[in-house]
Amino acid sequence: MHGILFAALLIIGVGNSMLQPVLPPLARELGLPDASIGFIFSLSALFWVVASPFWGRRSDRVGRRPIVALGMAAYCVSMGLIALVVVVARAGWLAPIAVFIGLMLARAIFGAVGSATGPAAQAYIADRCEPSELIERLAALNAAFALGAAVGPALCALIAGKFGLVVPIALTAVAAGIAAWLVWKQLPEPEKPAAVERADSGAAQWALATSATFLPYLLFGLGLSIVAGTLQQTFTLFLMDRLHVAGAQAAEQAAAGFIATAVALLATQILILPRLKLRAQPLMLIGVGLLVVGLGVQAAAFDLTWLVACCVVQGVGFGLARAGFAGGAMGVTGDDRGAASGLIVSANGAGFIFSPITGGMAYDFIHPLAPLAICGVVLAAMAAHVYLTRAR
Repeated sequence: MHGILFAALLIIGVGNSMLQPVLPPLARELGLPDASIGFIFSLSALFWVVASPFWGRRSDRVGRRPIVALGMAAYCVSMGLIALVVVVARAGWLAPIAVFIGLMLARAIFGAVGSATGPAAQAYIADRCEPSELIERLAALNAAFALGAAVGPALCALIAGKFGLVVPIALTAVAAGIAAWLVWKQLPEPEKPAAVERADSGAAQWALATSATFLPYLLFGLGLSIVAGTLQQTFTLFLMDRLHVAGAQAAEQAAAGFIATAVALLATQILILPRLKLRAQPLMLIGVGLLVVGLGVQAAAFDLTWLVACCVVQGVGFGLARAGFAGGAMGVTGDDRGAASGLIVSANGAGFIFSPITGGMAYDFIHPLAPLAICGVVLAAMAAHVYLTRAR
């Protein structure tokens, strides 16, 4: 994988992981309810689901490089606007409802156009490797994002401690802009994808999505996304209430958990997967099993050590399950790599449409353990789904 592409995915990982521990305390500071955090991400997720397949198809037609660059430029704009909204809100120039709308729309830019980077990057890798190498190569791509997710909270804590919570968000916007320029100017793409002459057809992509071999993977990816979105959007709230912390202290302690998840996922992609040499379905089942164990540890945790431990277990589980899902799905697509990548990235974001309900609202209106119970039910359904469709 080219270093510039790795850096681009790294920056997205850094920025997204910064938002997870920062937004809950910022939301409370700005007078927003806890449940609003999930809805800030949900509109972006909706755009992500709709737009990712389109960008995957476009990368088949115009090439991977321009689509990756466009997505990074949109990410730059999105993060810059989030920082601007927070600054203006802190100055007292916006009512809470205006802050909520501003943050939601700023994040939506990432979903609508920033979603271009993921499918084009996956297809770029798939264009350049043999089928037998696919799971490991895509795992390496995910490792770039995971490394960013590991570094992001630590950088956020370091920078925010000296300059405030808004500065790391703004710096991420600058880094994304630089990455967009470097991708456009430096990422090598001497020839266009094999599928470049095919029609940019949503109907063909729909046929792929509903095929007997590809659809089971998409359904698994949707379930995994629901679990990921629910856990990410409630972890900081869970920690704040379990450990009775708030503000910068809450962001710092939550960052430790997100770092643990990301490091465990990264270690899984780099160290564990190449040694396992397993096919997609076993990886998916083992990953689901570890995620269930992680839920149990989180439910029983009453100190930071155990909360971090649950994040480690969940990180390994996500690392195995996502590698199995992405590698298995890409392995049954033939030359339609851009179209398939768009559908895979779409599934990865689809769960965040539902996570405001399965996460924030369930946490606020049912019980703090309700999101974990919902995740347990979804994971059980995913395991049954893999077992019943394994022949395909």
